[in-house]
Amino acid sequence: MVRLNELEKLCVDLEEVDTQIRQKIKEVSDLEEKAKNMKEGIEVQRIMAQLRGEGPPVEPEPAELDKSKKELESLENRLGELKNQALKGMTELNLPVSDQLTIDSDGNLVATLEGGPYEKSVKFIADRFDSSVPLDIDDVLLHADRIIAIKVANTKTGAQKLLLFKGNIQRMARVSVGLEDPEIKKVVDYMHKGTYKDIWEAVGSRQKVVLEELYGNLGITETNGKKRVQNFFINNRKMLGNAFPFINTSPGVWKRTFFGSLVWGSYQTFYPSAKETRTTLEEAEKKSEDQGTVKRKIEPKIQPLNKYMESEKLDKILYGNTGE
Repeated sequence: MVRLNELEKLCVDLEEVDTQIRQKIKEVSDLEEKAKNMKEGIEVQRIMAQLRGEGPPVEPEPAELDKSKKELESLENRLGELKNQALKGMTELNLPVSDQLTIDSDGNLVATLEGGPYEKSVKFIADRFDSSVPLDIDDVLLHADRIIAIKVANTKTGAQKLLLFKGNIQRMARVSVGLEDPEIKKVVDYMHKGTYKDIWEAVGSRQKVVLEELYGNLGITETNGKKRVQNFFINNRKMLGNAFPFINTSPGVWKRTFFGSLVWGSYQTFYPSAKETRTTLEEAEKKSEDQGTVKRKIEPKIQPLNKYMESEKLDKILYGNTGE
């Protein structure tokens, strides 16, 4: 397991190498400009030598420029190695949360990070989520010196949210380095093989599901059909617990968790057909806007994974592509 102070040291090294790279890039740029000017001067000398009938001038070896380019390449390789080490460290990261948990006047659970602040490591983690500090995942905020669970019923509930937060950081890192997360795969397979596969593929891309709106989107008017949609949420929540991709925020309203976003992204990877219907539904939604309500029996357009991340952006972070 990796402690946050160990990740902090890695991030200090990362910052130092990044600074060296910036300096080396400027050095290479200056040497290239110098080489360009020298080349122009040599061209003039060559022309003058031809005019005078003399031999061509001797061109200087670009040794200094070549040396700087090799040094720059070496620094960039070192930066990549450090980033990979830090990312792998995130896959088994422990948070030094103080056991002195307090609930403030707003109902938020607050705990300090022992040995902090951890400014560089927390920023590195937030950057991986394309976020600023504090990093916010499912209403848990990670600061450099403390962690806060928003609006919790009691200390136990707050502590459980902190544990889920840690798990989300580890899962994000595992997927980013190309490792299969067993919890994600378990839910992916459960949804694909389950009785409610069709409903899951209709709602998995949604950040928020309002049941009454969903009925209209899917053209569901009969009571039995509505009951089946409700059962998808209620029964699967009972079966999967916190691993269910949605949480119930108010009557008839379900919000997708960050873990749920990762599940949906992986689901599309394992079962691409769930992703191929996106364009068709966009056309159906546009037609609906122009002509009135239409029945929608295909997957809805991908929505933001959370408040700060589009699905294409997460695809790029995790897999190095644009999600297309």
